[in-house]
Amino acid sequence: MIFEIASSLVMGGVVAGSYYCEKGVGGNDHQKIIKIARNCGLVTKDKKELRLHRRTNKGSYNEYVYQIPLGLSSTEFINKIDHFQDGINIKRNVLDISLADIKKLDWKKDIIKQLRILLEKKRKLRKEVEIQFDGMLIFRIHNESLTTNFPYDDSLFNRLKGWEVPVGITRTGELIKHDFEKVAHLIDGGATDYGKSNWLKSTITTLVQQKPNDVKFTLIDLKGGLSFNRFRGLRQLHSLATNSTDALKALQSVQERMNVVMSQLLDNGFEDVKEAGYKERHFIIIDEAADIADDNACQEIITDIARRGRAAGFRLIYATQYPTSEVVKSQVKRNCVGRLCFVVDSATASRVVLDQDGAESLPLVQGRAIYKTVRCIEIQTPYIKNDFIDRTIEPHINIRPRKESIDTDAKNCATSTKNRKYSLIIEET
Repeated sequence: MIFEIASSLVMGGVVAGSYYCEKGVGGNDHQKIIKIARNCGLVTKDKKELRLHRRTNKGSYNEYVYQIPLGLSSTEFINKIDHFQDGINIKRNVLDISLADIKKLDWKKDIIKQLRILLEKKRKLRKEVEIQFDGMLIFRIHNESLTTNFPYDDSLFNRLKGWEVPVGITRTGELIKHDFEKVAHLIDGGATDYGKSNWLKSTITTLVQQKPNDVKFTLIDLKGGLSFNRFRGLRQLHSLATNSTDALKALQSVQERMNVVMSQLLDNGFEDVKEAGYKERHFIIIDEAADIADDNACQEIITDIARRGRAAGFRLIYATQYPTSEVVKSQVKRNCVGRLCFVVDSATASRVVLDQDGAESLPLVQGRAIYKTVRCIEIQTPYIKNDFIDRTIEPHINIRPRKESIDTDAKNCATSTKNRKYSLIIEET
């Protein structure tokens, strides 16, 4: 009897201790953060270290907010995220027991048996670390891993407005969206087969569904033309290029159209297409930009689109599986505020896309990426199936897509624009 009571007290203490440790009430994650920072050399010359400002339990994660000592930068900590990730998880054993589990215990029955069942649920907990900076350094220690399964379905359409497309979901279930009306251009990088092209297809599908009468596409697929092949018959498609020669022609056509719009805006005293009331947006999506990285003619036009396209209603998505400084030119990066980076093989590649380390430490999970406009967010991008794409775009497929004449478009736009009425008129010939 005494043994059973003692066992109950001990095992009850283990359960409670595990719970409070997991929730961060009695945990030592703060001490670990300080020690890891110290061992990584993240202290000032006069030995000043991080100073804890606030610790908050957010349910699924614990948040630690620190003041950085003068002389250190947030980037130094963010670039060491893999050290913090591994250090927080060293020999970390906890029990998979929640407060709800404890409340379900029936203390009138065999408590020993019930506690043993709970103890059998013991598992290894792999915590995930997120670091952000908003004037204070914020560590978020997540008790649950980010989902690896985020299927694209019809419900996503109802959560979007305007020129938004879904980028991914966070650990807390928040849907992250990219608004091309606010951030016109985006660089999409990452190793092959980790979700880069799938995200491009989901973006095209979203824009067709949400803005069928206002969107136009120039698709440049330099991986043999297979990724964008199902979009070949879209009525919204201006051109589809599958080699460098056709890519140059397609880009030249885009530049001519852009010049027409720019001339209209200039002649009528408008700053951009939003002020002029133009509804159309033209997306230039390049999949595998490395194949035209050394083509000066193509690169000059791409740079021009990145520089002037926002005002004229042209949106650039520049994707590559080889993110190097030779492929992603500095002129393009300077004008592409939006960044999406899937796993890469080195910190150097991560810095090319994101301007900081991090993507090289992503788990090898398809669809896992880091999205950045102002700050980096780790997300799981939506996975879109081909049959869903086909069903969504089927009403917009022409049996025989016809190529539009640039000369005719330019002539119509130049002659039919009246004061205070500005809408592009495009005829097919």
